[in-house]
Amino acid sequence: MWVSKISALTIWRQLPWAARFAITAFAAIVVLLALTWALTGFGGLGLDATATFGAVLGIVVAIALGVGLMTLIFYSNRSGMDGLVAEAGQSGVTDGEEDSRDEQADQRDR
Repeated sequence: MWVSKISALTIWRQLPWAARFAITAFAAIVVLLALTWALTGFGGLGLDATATFGAVLGIVVAIALGVGLMTLIFYSNRSGMDGLVAEAGQSGVTDGEEDSRDEQADQRDR
């Protein structure tokens, strides 16, 4: 039997750039929080264990939300959808016009 070995680096390279970005950002957040915990133990917060866990969880969720939204912005920009939306906004379509977008596209192509 032929068994192919796939290395972690090969799998990493096959992931889309957005997934690599999100994984890297999440790993950086975890490392920074672990380093902060190792150095100070979150003792400067003056909170009990439950409140400290809630604060750390809130920080992680807020940063993950920010990373996710920025990833979507970059994805939207790279996919070309931003240009299509900008062109649609500049086409001069108003609420009172009866021409459809297809007819306007045909007129632009001529």
